[in-house]
Amino acid sequence: MSGDVRLPAALDTPLRVLAPPPSACGTGRLRPVDGRARLTPVDGRARLTRPERGNEATTPAGAGGEATGEAATPPSPGGELCIGPGWVDLHAHVYDAMTQISVPPDRAGLDAGVHVLADAGSAGQATIDGLVRYVIPAARTQVRAWLNIGSHGLVHLRETADPAFIDVDATLAAIDRHRDVVCGVKVRSSGAIVGAMGLQPLQLGRLVAREAGLPLLVHVGEAPPLTGDVLDLLDAGDVVTHCYHGKTGAPWLAGGAPAPALARALDRGVLMDVGHGAASFSFGVAARAVAAGFPPHTISTDVHVRNIAGPVHDLATTLTKLLHCGMGLERAIEAVTATPRRILRMEQPWLGDDGTIRHATIFRLAGAAPPGRAYVDARGDTARPDRHVIPVATVREGVLAEL
Repeated sequence: MSGDVRLPAALDTPLRVLAPPPSACGTGRLRPVDGRARLTPVDGRARLTRPERGNEATTPAGAGGEATGEAATPPSPGGELCIGPGWVDLHAHVYDAMTQISVPPDRAGLDAGVHVLADAGSAGQATIDGLVRYVIPAARTQVRAWLNIGSHGLVHLRETADPAFIDVDATLAAIDRHRDVVCGVKVRSSGAIVGAMGLQPLQLGRLVAREAGLPLLVHVGEAPPLTGDVLDLLDAGDVVTHCYHGKTGAPWLAGGAPAPALARALDRGVLMDVGHGAASFSFGVAARAVAAGFPPHTISTDVHVRNIAGPVHDLATTLTKLLHCGMGLERAIEAVTATPRRILRMEQPWLGDDGTIRHATIFRLAGAAPPGRAYVDARGDTARPDRHVIPVATVREGVLAEL
């Protein structure tokens, strides 16, 4: 994009602004018009500016406006165009060519409208150097890593079933080597993974996380250990992923309220992450929880080679599923922008004071699904959403890329 080059026709229209409050993005002096703004090329960079009203000059516009009001202009036939901070997927698997389940970062990242991927335990202390040296530098998408408490990471899919697979001191040393990449400690705490080790991997992961001053990302699933016992070990700022799985022992009561251990954890400040995956998301569980007032704090995919062709596909598909389950659009976008960025300590403002876009995802809220797309949960149940999130472009440091 250059200053004398027109925007793509599809984007040369007012966009609905969906963003955190001004205090979260540092652009409080800027205001959209009726919740909308325009993309404007200035000196080769994309800026967000106020739509003109009559003879009013175009001026910067930003995240401080009301994004929930009625649109100032009718949505285009293909759906309403929206813009907000660059999306973040808090739980993905992108240690490409190293683990048997990882996908290339850009396939799950910028090619799908996602600016930041947090790899969820694909690497452990014995393998993290390769992720940092070879995979991350080759990717256009930003990558952070939840370091697996199992030394090998997901090279071995029962990575904590043997005490010899965990080395606390070496894991702490790996965190110190890669503080700019490691965002926390990942523990998969379900029976098929831990075997006879029970709660010990989580207890050791918790020890490492507290020593390092980082949060935990904890996978829950089939017992043992019991999900309640797992949740009782989590503290404020820790994240429980696969929160809406439909397996026996899920932490929800029949009406959608949290079971006692999850209620206690939420009261302590534990955060809930979707982590859809191949086996860890139920439309019914999610819809009941959202209706009862317990939407997720973050929406993530748990994307890997076994689900990228379905049922997960990408973060936009997972967002669509949460909208179908009753989550509001603004809250859903916050769950892939402001909240995961806080967890990852990546709270850079998405707009400069002059409206220049530092990071943004532009998407269409359409009435029709992408061609061939089916919305299926991990149990095989199918949904027919009436709103579909479809990413159409990203902007990084003012540079627009259509998808």
